[in-house]
Parts: sequence; structure tokens; C-alpha cells
Amino acid sequence: MATGPPGRRAPRLRLFLLPCGPLALVLALSLPPSTAAPGPLPRRALWIEVSANLWALSTVEGIRAIVARAQAAGFDTLIPEAKNAWGFVLYDSAFAPHIRASHLPRAGYPPPATWYPADHDALAVLVREAHAAGLRVHAAVNAFGEGLTWTGQGPALERPGWQAVHVQPGPDGTRFVPAAEAGEAIVFANPAHPEVQLYELAVIWEVLSRYPVDGLVLDRARYPDLTADFSDLSRERFEAATGRPVARWPDEVLTWQAGPSTDPSGFRLIPGPRFAEWVAWRAGVIAAFVRAARALARALRPDIPVGYYVGAWYPEAYRTGQNWGSGPAARPTGRTDWWSPAWEAATLLPHLDYVLAGLYSRPVSPWEARRQGGAWWRSVTGGARLARAVAGLVPVIGSVWLDLYRDDPAAGEAALRAALRHTAGLMVFDLSDVEGGGWWERLRAVAGIVPAGHPEAGPAAPSPDDR
Repeated sequence: MATGPPGRRAPRLRLFLLPCGPLALVLALSLPPSTAAPGPLPRRALWIEVSANLWALSTVEGIRAIVARAQAAGFDTLIPEAKNAWGFVLYDSAFAPHIRASHLPRAGYPPPATWYPADHDALAVLVREAHAAGLRVHAAVNAFGEGLTWTGQGPALERPGWQAVHVQPGPDGTRFVPAAEAGEAIVFANPAHPEVQLYELAVIWEVLSRYPVDGLVLDRARYPDLTADFSDLSRERFEAATGRPVARWPDEVLTWQAGPSTDPSGFRLIPGPRFAEWVAWRAGVIAAFVRAARALARALRPDIPVGYYVGAWYPEAYRTGQNWGSGPAARPTGRTDWWSPAWEAATLLPHLDYVLAGLYSRPVSPWEARRQGGAWWRSVTGGARLARAVAGLVPVIGSVWLDLYRDDPAAGEAALRAALRHTAGLMVFDLSDVEGGGWWERLRAVAGIVPAGHPEAGPAAPSPDDR
């Protein structure tokens, strides 16, 4: 059920209308951890972003075609977004807005509100067809993305109190700006807000209790960037957690100052004396949410594996509050003003069965990244190696964004092979890029379905230089 047309204030979240909704959540989170072994992890997975692929997802025939192509290309797992980056869901929720309520047109179709079938449950059909073909489905939930700025649509836009608050430079010093006015496309909700956390857990509860999916992937379970969240609520919770007030807010944590900067404003972010405490506290907020999501998932489905999407650039993970590392490899070697033992303690790894690491760099090899002036880990191979070292015993599945190689398919194939070689699997982002870029045959070649040298395989891809 949609929350109502854009511009109209939506009613308060009605989780009490869900059958045993909050009670089920409380009971689930109070149960002892499950000792069941998680089911199979993806080896070759295909991400399916909702709005980019909505035309195909809107019919049974379109979904069957997706499944057939994925199976023929050697994929064993599909990862559809049960909830997308701006808060719309692919299934009929009791409280979250369905994608059919969206008024956002795309190049391939008019606004879904004008044509998407009212009685079509795309997630149910996708799970059914994938299972019939022997494929698994890991449902992705974009946790804290709750609006799209230029459309005025999304739960956080209808509930302004949910929005993350950013610090931005102003004429009289640092100013506080709600997410909808911060200049970003995606409106993030505040991860520390109790109502927001309950809302996201309720989405997970709906998906796992109603659909026989084989896994759960948490995406955007993070802060949008280093400038959020500076709401009064977060300040109060930070002060309570650390046991002392912040006398000068937000300057003791973070402030903007005029000076040499790459920011268009001409200002630069300056960490304050409590910056490391703040970074660790935010990481603790994210870790607590992920722990709760994992507990809920295991209570509902004891054998379900829980994955977590991250960017492979771990040295910058403090910016989004995601500590997905542990041990010596996760200790900073460059800038260290953000690191603390409290950050290290807020690791997500005990709550994860696998990590999806976005190797979203154009260079494939470390030496290529260095030649272009970047860090060695700003490459597919380098990012994969660092992610494996940082994640320790938790399996890492390398993710490749094919759109980065639209003008160089051979480099794209090399990136796919590097991800497979240096991590425990491969995730391809996204179905729409596969379709639009004509990647199916190259994916078949990477999977070994098309013999090397076969005309369908295209030109041979060079092996990535691992130096």
C-alpha cells in the first residue's frame, strides 16, 4: 500500500496494523542467536535494480526472460532490490510505498503510477521463476535511503523528522541542512532514529516472513557521508553514549573552514577534538542496526545468509560509519585522526555471512591505478585484495559495475575475471547494464560456458597485471 500521493502528508507509520508486527520484531530480537549454518553463498550473482529494470519486472514474461538469460550466462543467484535506494518496494507492503506509486519517468517508460499493473507481485514471481530454474534469490534491502530529492517522493520526504541533518558551510559559519535540501539525489534517513530503525526492520520482517528468498543483502545500511547526521537527536544520543556533553556543537566534532579545498564552496572540513569519538559512535549505530537485522533474519529463517554491500575503499569507510573490517589489515597507515579502539570494536563482521565489495574502479590492476595517480586499492584487483585482508574470515564477493567499461569490453571482461580470481565470487551490477551493453556472451565466456576462442566470446581479454 502506498503512503499517498507526493505532497500530501502521510499518516504516521502504522506498524501496529501488521499481523504481530512490532511484537514479532521484539520477540525475534530477544531470541538467542541461531546456531544453524547459513545456506549457500552466491558464487556468481546478478544485481537487479528496480527502477532501471522495471519494464521487464512488470510482467511474468519479462521476469521469465531475465531468469532464462541469467541462467544461460552462468549466474547462480539473483539479487533483486526488494526496497530500492529511495524507499520504494517491489512487493505489496502494508506500509512502505510500492514502486507502482512512483511518479518518476525514465527513458524507457512513463511514470509507473500510470501503467504498472495493480495486481502484479514482481518479487513473488521472480522468486518462483528463479527457483524453478535452479537459481537462488537474495533480496536486497536499501536500509536508510528513503527519498528522491527532485521528485519529492519517499518516506523521509513525507516525514521530515526522519531526515538526516547535514552540516554545510554558510555565510556565518557551519549551518544545519535537512537531507532533502543538502544537494544530494538520495534523501537519507537518520540511522540513529528509533522510528527509522523499526521501519527498516519491519521491511526485512515483511520480506523474509512472506517470501521464500534464499538470502538477505543489506545495502545503504550506513550514513550518507561525513557531514551527517547532526540532528538534535543524534547529538543527545552521542552525549549519552560518551557520558559528557558537547560544549561547542558541531565544532568539537566537525566544522567547515575557509581555505584550500576541493569543495566547490571553497571551504574544507576540519575535524574537531571529538572527531574520533564521533566516528566510532556512528559506527556503533550501524553495527547495532546490522546486529538487529541479522538477529531478526535468523529468527525468521535460521539458515538464511546475510550479506552486506560496501564500497571496497575501506580506508574511507569511516566517512559512512561502516566498519566492515578487523585486525591489523584494518588499521590505518595514512590519516589516523579518525581511528580509535572504539571504532575497531564496532566491527560488523560478527554479524555478517558475506560481504559484497564494490570494486567500482576503472583500472583493473594496481599498477594501472598508480599510473593514473590513484592508490593501489583504487583498482579491481587491489580493491579485492584489500577487502579480503580487511574482512578476514568473512567471505568477500567482488562486485563489478559494467557501465564503467561500456567503451572497453575487453577491460570489462578482465575486471570480471579479476573479481572471480581474487575473491570468493562475483556480483555483476546491474542487469540493465548487462542488457544495454550487450554483455551476455562475455559473461558466458567468463563463466566458461562459451569456449575460449569461440566467435561468440569476442576478443580475448588480457589477464590483469597483479603487480
